[in-house]
Amino acid sequence: MPSFLSKSFLRLPPKSLLFPMSTVAAAKSRLRGVVFDMDGTLTVPVIDFAAMYKAVLGDVEYKRIKAENPSGIDILHHIESWSPEKQQEAYKIIADFEKQGLDRLQIMP
Repeated sequence: MPSFLSKSFLRLPPKSLLFPMSTVAAAKSRLRGVVFDMDGTLTVPVIDFAAMYKAVLGDVEYKRIKAENPSGIDILHHIESWSPEKQQEAYKIIADFEKQGLDRLQIMP
């Protein structure tokens, strides 16, 4: 098992299996997807969030909001009140930054 996975993900079969392994493998093949929280737990953070916030909010607004919230900015919450057109523009900028981050993604060593 790769070292970057937590042992909590390990699931060992019981000592006496009720079903042959081929049945277990068939049941496991029904997996439809896996979701990971890519916040630096499993990957090296590569998104420049400050640059993304500045691109969405503008330099002056970014500095104002950052001064009011030194612990961080919830950009999605902030843009909820914007017009649909302005929200769409903001989501495009965010998606562009996320795409760049995905292109440079690295697994945590």
